[in-house]
Amino acid sequence: MDAGRRWALETFGEYGPHIREQVAQHIRSEHEASLDAQEASGHRSKRVYGEFWSGVLERFETFGKLPDAALVRPGRAPYKIPVIKGVALFPWRFSNNKDTGLGEILFGTSEARIAMTELPTPATQGALDLNLPDAGLSESDRAMLEEFQLIADDSSVPSGRLVVVAVSSSSRGLFSVEWGEVQLRADRCVQWMDFTESLLPVQQTKPVSITPTRTFTSGALPPKFPRNPVERSGESHDG
Repeated sequence: MDAGRRWALETFGEYGPHIREQVAQHIRSEHEASLDAQEASGHRSKRVYGEFWSGVLERFETFGKLPDAALVRPGRAPYKIPVIKGVALFPWRFSNNKDTGLGEILFGTSEARIAMTELPTPATQGALDLNLPDAGLSESDRAMLEEFQLIADDSSVPSGRLVVVAVSSSSRGLFSVEWGEVQLRADRCVQWMDFTESLLPVQQTKPVSITPTRTFTSGALPPKFPRNPVERSGESHDG
């Protein structure tokens, strides 16, 4: 098992590897969609591509539907972010060029950003939705997951953790996508904790299937009512 998959499993539980692959795919897909929208606009201004962050944030809302997950509003922000297994997940487009490092940009520029680093674990529920994506875990994955769960059951494990997906991109290219747990420094910048990973090389190992991994009864599933479309937050490109 590679280090990135192991870390995702330890951090987010059963659906960690799924989240890892989907985060990488969401960033790539939204970058391509934003490029297409920018080109179609015919504008010299790059504001159309600037909506990239809002699009990624909407895609991340799907993680709030996983077991032991919820969408939480940080402070008074006009948007919500997923919190999975007590760990908040936030996409941050921190730069539009190749040369700027994460530690050079202020993160704690708003009450909402600061609140992300202190979010309490929300009330969640188990796998009540039968149409869950297949977690795609092997036997060795599940054995390791059991070990991680024993550690997580220890009351000494802290809450209020934040994983940032740090993106450097513009209409000229997708320069870097890294993720890992961060902590807020006194100067309001963030620094990586003990693990970071570039998600640019991460590919989907298989198509995402909707598989009833847990059922209350056997037989065909009843049709679900369609969900209401998600409204756009109207927030700026980087939160």
